[in-house]
Parts: sequence; structure tokens; C-alpha cells
Amino acid sequence: MFIRTFFTAVGIFLLTAFPAISLEPSLADFKVPQVAKPAKPAALHGSNYVEISISRNLLTLFARREGASDPEIVVQYPVGTVVRGLKTYPTGLGKVTGITFNPWWYPTEYSRQVFLKRGIVLPPKVPPGDPLNYMGAIKISLSHKTWKGAIYRIHGNNNPARVGRRVTGGCFVMNNSDGLELAHRIKVGTEVNIVP
Repeated sequence: MFIRTFFTAVGIFLLTAFPAISLEPSLADFKVPQVAKPAKPAALHGSNYVEISISRNLLTLFARREGASDPEIVVQYPVGTVVRGLKTYPTGLGKVTGITFNPWWYPTEYSRQVFLKRGIVLPPKVPPGDPLNYMGAIKISLSHKTWKGAIYRIHGNNNPARVGRRVTGGCFVMNNSDGLELAHRIKVGTEVNIVP
């Protein structure tokens, strides 16, 4: 009896001494936290261009701001670039000729022969989402040409280990999320300069 009386007295003391303490839940206890939606990258205003460094495995998006003397780096992404020792690959100035989301891949006859030597039979067209679709989630077509034709792209890929390394036959591979972000920041006609 004494113990129950003692704890009741302590409880009454605490409630009167500290009125901010409440045993009743407030409305704030029931509020659902607001989750911010991921922002779509802001489109660039004015002129912008892309530079791809093969030796650094780096793609840089620059913006030429009105009134500024030098272009400003907007963002940089690691990219997979041309394998060392390959004699034919694109360099120099060109432009974006197309942007395709969830693209089909139409491997060239040359690509199909290369894959066949590895024991992989590629169909003439590979649908989006297929593990053999080397375009990943995005394909940014380039105007750059070699004797193989205008077959070069900046594209996503299904193997993140290829990004940041010298692994391609001339295209530039990005993580799918980076490629999608880049595609929303540029447009058809954006200049692309490929440097050694």
C-alpha cells in the first residue's frame, strides 16, 4: 500500500512540476513525414557542349553562360571509353544527332562477328531490358564517323564495372542513372568534342 501511494505521489509531482510532459499524444505525433521527390536536373539555358576525354575516362558537360568569358563545368561523369590498341575510333568535334530512352540495340555486322568470336550469338535487333542490350537505358547518337560508319554513341549499360575503364569498341558507356541525367540536360544538336 505504501509503495503504490509513493509512486502515485511521485507521478502527480512530475505532472504538476513539468506541465510540458504529456501522456496524451499530440497531432504532431501522427504527422506523416514528407519525402522530397527527386528533382529532375535543371535544363541548361544558353549554349552548352560535351567534352569526352578518352585518356581520363571522363565526360564533362560545359555551359557557355551569357557574358562569361570562359565556359563553366556543369557536371562530370565517369565513362567507359575505347580499349587501348584499337586503331579506329571517333575523335574531334561532332554533335548529338538523337536521344532515345529504353532503346533497342541494332548491332552492326562487325559487332555481331566480334561477339560470335566470344561465343555469343547476337540477334540483328536486341530489345530494351535484354541482358545482351549494350545500350542500357539510354542511347545518345553522335555524328562522329569512321570507316565503320556513324555508329558511335554515348549510352547506358548493364555492367557498371565497364564504367571508368578502357573497354569499348569506340562508344562511351555510362551508368544508366548518369546517362539518363545527361540526356535530360542536353538536346539534339549539342556539340560533342572527343579528345584523346
